[in-house]
Amino acid sequence: MSLDEEIKSQLIDLYLSVKVRKSEDIKNITEEYINNERDNLKNIPIIDIINYIQNSIDILVEMRATEKYEEKLKKDEEKDKYINKENPEDSNGLKLYEGMLIEAEKNIRGHIRVRKNFIYVINYLYFYKYRMNKN
Repeated sequence: MSLDEEIKSQLIDLYLSVKVRKSEDIKNITEEYINNERDNLKNIPIIDIINYIQNSIDILVEMRATEKYEEKLKKDEEKDKYINKENPEDSNGLKLYEGMLIEAEKNIRGHIRVRKNFIYVINYLYFYKYRMNKN
């Protein structure tokens, strides 16, 4: 197996592990299904597989952020019961808002970190392929 084939095989395995699937699809996954999917992906260029991985991770990050946001909304609804609505200065509304902003900034930094790592991988693969073709 050549180096390009090994890299492609590893990227396919990575994609299959992060691919977003419906819950009913997860229940029906078999080894044969995975092997069939792996064989179908072997005909796709490496750059497309990397884009598939990137899109899957973007979806997972978005799903996680949505889940966190919904949890935060539930907590905020519970806290709203105890906020003094007649005198807003006595309430924790500003602190809640600051906490939400800090959490959103943290999620954005994590997303940027993931995308930056993908750029490093893509650049490394292009550089390595260029170097291998040059020799």
